[in-house]
Amino acid sequence: MDVMVGVWVCLAAARTVVGLGMDPSLQIDIIKELDLVNMTIGVTQVSGLHNASKAFLFQAVDREIHAASHTNEKLIQLFRNKSEFTFLTNIQQQASTSGVILSIREFLGKISLKLNYAEMRLSQLENCHCEKTCQVNGVIYRDKDSWVEDDHCRNCTCKNGVVECRRMACPLLNCSSDGLPVHITGQCCKVCKSKCIYGDKVLAEGQKILIKNCRECRNGILVKVTETCPPLNCSEKDYVLPENQCCSVCKGHNFCAQGHRCGENSECRNWNTRATCECKSGYVSVQGDSAYCEDVDECAAKMHYCHANTVCVNLPGSYRCNCVPGYIRIDDFSCTERDECDTGQHNCDENAICTNTIRGHRCTCKPGYVGNGTICRAFCEEGCRYGGTCVAPNTCACPSGFTGSHCEKDIDECALKTHTCWNDSACVNLAGGFDCLCPSGPSCTGDCPHEGGLKRNGQVWTLKKDRCSVCSCKDGKIFCRRTACDCENLSVDFFCCPECDTRVTSQCLDQNGHKLYRSGDNWTYSCQQCRCLEGEVDCWPLACPALNCDYTTMSEGECCPHCVSDPCLADNGIYDMQKTCLDDYGITRLSGSVWTMLGSPCTTCKCKNGNVCCSVDLECLRNN
Repeated sequence: MDVMVGVWVCLAAARTVVGLGMDPSLQIDIIKELDLVNMTIGVTQVSGLHNASKAFLFQAVDREIHAASHTNEKLIQLFRNKSEFTFLTNIQQQASTSGVILSIREFLGKISLKLNYAEMRLSQLENCHCEKTCQVNGVIYRDKDSWVEDDHCRNCTCKNGVVECRRMACPLLNCSSDGLPVHITGQCCKVCKSKCIYGDKVLAEGQKILIKNCRECRNGILVKVTETCPPLNCSEKDYVLPENQCCSVCKGHNFCAQGHRCGENSECRNWNTRATCECKSGYVSVQGDSAYCEDVDECAAKMHYCHANTVCVNLPGSYRCNCVPGYIRIDDFSCTERDECDTGQHNCDENAICTNTIRGHRCTCKPGYVGNGTICRAFCEEGCRYGGTCVAPNTCACPSGFTGSHCEKDIDECALKTHTCWNDSACVNLAGGFDCLCPSGPSCTGDCPHEGGLKRNGQVWTLKKDRCSVCSCKDGKIFCRRTACDCENLSVDFFCCPECDTRVTSQCLDQNGHKLYRSGDNWTYSCQQCRCLEGEVDCWPLACPALNCDYTTMSEGECCPHCVSDPCLADNGIYDMQKTCLDDYGITRLSGSVWTMLGSPCTTCKCKNGNVCCSVDLECLRNN
């Protein structure tokens, strides 16, 4: 609480004020408490709180003087439970001090009145409709005010603080046979004016023709005019005579820079001898000459491609497909309830591509696989013969004794000397194997030669280099197989049978840290085949099939590229500089070059070996 000190000057000098039934215990010497006795700097006379009274503002050099905290506490104790207070102090008629009188109730009353008035004003404002105005070229228009723009061609209205303008509708002109519609300076719509004819050339009002001298069409008559042509900074062979003009210009002249009547939704385009207006993409001509163009409402005209679960929203020169509440976007034109592919709520095979669709998803087997999408099997075009198994696209796992891309070739163990016939037995090649024929006599025992030694007929052993394979000798032939895994056998070899290892230390955590695999389990991660072996993870890249096509692409979520027929979808290939493209500007583009589509600043095009491939930047559309 700060003490506001008002000084009421009395005529008596240096005397104590008494009387008025004042209780001496309620008196306080403010001059003394504020230590104002010796102060002579910063005392300013101001208007008092009472009529015709005077007061002094005690102010130091850089701040107003406030009562100290102990003085405030003393005042509060005096004020408590009292409705009105009048303070009297000793008065000394000196330059440094003056008597003080302070009426807190009067001051609080004034503050209360101001607060009540402010509350009343705020209450009125809450129930008040605040009108939003529009300011155009320094002129303020009220809500719903209308006016005509300076070019007299658009009617504008102020709507809730936003200016909306529409071009005036011009009536269709039906000029007589001797008239033509022309623009007149200061008028918005064309008017009919008499035309001029010279030979087979027809001229409209204001157009010129060079006939020995310059003549201009005025009210149907070719009138001779004097026109001084400016000097040209080019050779005479580069002179060009513009349409309906008398003075030549240099080749490549910028007619648009001379001024044109193209509106805000049309663009001026230079030609060899003239300039024309062309409507921007998404706009249509109003008067037939593309000088003034209006937005095409693709939504109202049903010219959009918005699918189910979307709402078409018209934009200047374009449109946008917004998803209805509760749906998420699939592409620029489609929305679905949820993306089952991203959330993993699908039943596609691991060798299938999941594509989110409206109200569901679609499973398509990857190239090189066949099936319904939920089940996909590797496909080998020529099949796998002699019991071979198709394990990957066009890749066969051949049984023992056969080889070739589709297991069509028999391995002649006899000719290759890879047989195990012994003791003068004769090797006979068979389909997928061989046989040893023993001649008559005691020398044919059926034993098997192995690694420079001899295994007896019927002997069984484990390979030194592969402890997980067991071999046996039978009638001169060696047969080997993987050790059978019996997880019930307590002495089972975990190295050869990792699937039997249930120890926690032999388990593996996947790369995402979410799934636990047992020893011997296999899984796919980031285009790699991974395996858990006694607590350690070993991964190797997945093998991709060879593709025989010109254009390939790698879709999101896939590990191998696949063929596409559309070159615009391809992300491979080498640019052939002999295959060029022609853009909307009529410019020949080399393969690999990029440009912006004419009239569509948010569309980027690229030449891919003679094919024009364009894409739309949605973020650009939202900002324009």
